[in-house]
Amino acid sequence: MTLRPLRWPADAAPLQAFDASYRASTIFVPELVGLSVSLRETHRSVPFTKTYPAETLVEAAATAPFAVVAESASGTLEGFTAVHLREWNRSAELSALFVAPASRGRGLGRALLAAALEFARGARVRCLGLETQNTNAPAIRFYRRAGFRFCGAHTALYDPATVAPEEIAVFFTYPLDAPPCE
Repeated sequence: MTLRPLRWPADAAPLQAFDASYRASTIFVPELVGLSVSLRETHRSVPFTKTYPAETLVEAAATAPFAVVAESASGTLEGFTAVHLREWNRSAELSALFVAPASRGRGLGRALLAAALEFARGARVRCLGLETQNTNAPAIRFYRRAGFRFCGAHTALYDPATVAPEEIAVFFTYPLDAPPCE
């Protein structure tokens, strides 16, 4: 596996065909008490499955000042990450980090995240934030193991006409004064 910068528009077709789906037997249900929110991991009898639209993947990567792909020796796209900078508050957003289902569990996610954190540190931002879904338990566990902190939920961000009714946005942040992710 090799990490390399995204080549636009040459990588457009592989990104459009990329399988960024996930399947989870647990989801994180938000519990709201007053002005506090926490996430409670809940088992599902029927696993939750999500497939991201190709245009979402392409847009996240094509518009980012930093985008890296993980490519196999045969040239197959195995994963990618993208980071957008937010100058107004000296932060960065991890707008994409996807590993193909067949390539998971081999350290690609950690390698892509390390590259994103290195870019964010080089850009001298305060923190790297991200949004994922409460239904994406594997991603939530991955980011927490990597040192990201849960910082909120938005229960009305997603249009219920286009996503599952139980799906909400959850946000995490990684302070860049923390030690590097390994």
